[in-house]
Amino acid sequence: MIKLKPIVIVGARMDGHAGVVLDLIAKTKTFKVIGFLDNTPEFKGTYINNIPVLGSSSNFKTQKFESIIFHIAIGDNAARGKLFKELTKQGYEVVSLIHPSAIVSEKAKIGNGCFIGAGAIINNGSIINDATIINTGSIIEHDNIIGFSAHMAPGSKTAGRVIVDELAFIGIGATILPDIHIGKAALIGAGSTVVKNVPAKTTVIGYAARKHTKNIYRDAKSDN
Repeated sequence: MIKLKPIVIVGARMDGHAGVVLDLIAKTKTFKVIGFLDNTPEFKGTYINNIPVLGSSSNFKTQKFESIIFHIAIGDNAARGKLFKELTKQGYEVVSLIHPSAIVSEKAKIGNGCFIGAGAIINNGSIINDATIINTGSIIEHDNIIGFSAHMAPGSKTAGRVIVDELAFIGIGATILPDIHIGKAALIGAGSTVVKNVPAKTTVIGYAARKHTKNIYRDAKSDN
């Protein structure tokens, strides 16, 4: 009988990323979720899917979790990155989770604390840095570098030699052409096609991904 490794999930929203993480863990048959940590007040002292909420995400600072590993199931890049740094500073292991249906080249490198979703493809020579989400059906082509705590949303695609800096968010269905550099904490809107470099902390949407400073959803509708 295979002994499952105990794991604590940071983040407990079943209608958010935590629900997807819990589903993946059930498919891998490697870990047993023994609890959640979550700051939502109404979750305190409750059970979610018969799994106890052990406290807030700051509990690991005051309560020692012996022989426990963690995964951070939070979609927000900044929050996930901050928690990853705090957990690793305390000496905890934050593991990567890879869906059984994902295709990851043996010549790709996956950091710690990453989430690789169902149907994702990561090709040769690509580097996925710590705490990054490669979500459902995303394609990371060859020789990419995806930075710390970035998020490739479902169905997003990068061509060869793309660089996505830390904390950047690539929206659902977005396409990044070859040799493009996406700057730190940039936001690429859903369905965008990026044909030129995007500076740090810039939001772009639409075909050719024009720079954008207003409500991205209002502007996207005005294009229709």
